[in-house]
Amino acid sequence: MPAILSLEHITKRFGYRCILNDISFSIETGEFVTLIGNNGAGKSTLLRIISTLSKPTHGRITFNGTNQKESLREWRQKIGIISHENRLYGDLSSVDNLRVFGTLYGVEDLERKTDQVLQKTDLFHVARLPVGNFSSGMKKRLMIARLMLCKPEILILDEPFTGLDQHSNQWFQNYLTAFHQQGGTVIMVTHQLELGLKLATRVLVLHQQRIQHDDSASELSIDQCVDWLDNNEI
Repeated sequence: MPAILSLEHITKRFGYRCILNDISFSIETGEFVTLIGNNGAGKSTLLRIISTLSKPTHGRITFNGTNQKESLREWRQKIGIISHENRLYGDLSSVDNLRVFGTLYGVEDLERKTDQVLQKTDLFHVARLPVGNFSSGMKKRLMIARLMLCKPEILILDEPFTGLDQHSNQWFQNYLTAFHQQGGTVIMVTHQLELGLKLATRVLVLHQQRIQHDDSASELSIDQCVDWLDNNEI
């Protein structure tokens, strides 16, 4: 059985600047992968490429053994994204944002499920207000509500805990744990090393444009990761 996702010799350049250089790895269904690296290492760029928001300069990605370019629609229907680009419609309300995405994903009983996820993310009381007026934390919770509504198979998360209060942070940890235990696949970037190691089954370290370390999360310590990032000794 092929990996759900495989990257083969991915390189990304912006002009003469190389951000990612010859990156290759595969992810199996049900893995929880935390990607760590210093600021500017290219973590967000790599997630953007995986989620089809950016194209690599060289290399290819396969999804279930098929070139991602040939299964683009299927791939986009199976992934849920939280990124720095929130991809929310600022002029629309929370309800309308969720209805748009729910319709695209073919969610049944959409009105009831929309109300449910807004209640779970503590946004029901502002459900009719324009999203453009929301704080960053509220927008993050709405992106989480969108994930819950559309029920993707793969989550691609770029600093998903940033902007969440303590209650929302713990709640989202529980959501990710349950999602993973039910067979979901997660690829996450976070600067919170302790949290990243706790949730993950596997850790990738990105340094000097390449994946320099790939290991089981259970075999790594926070101190070891901090030493790598502080001293660049990878």
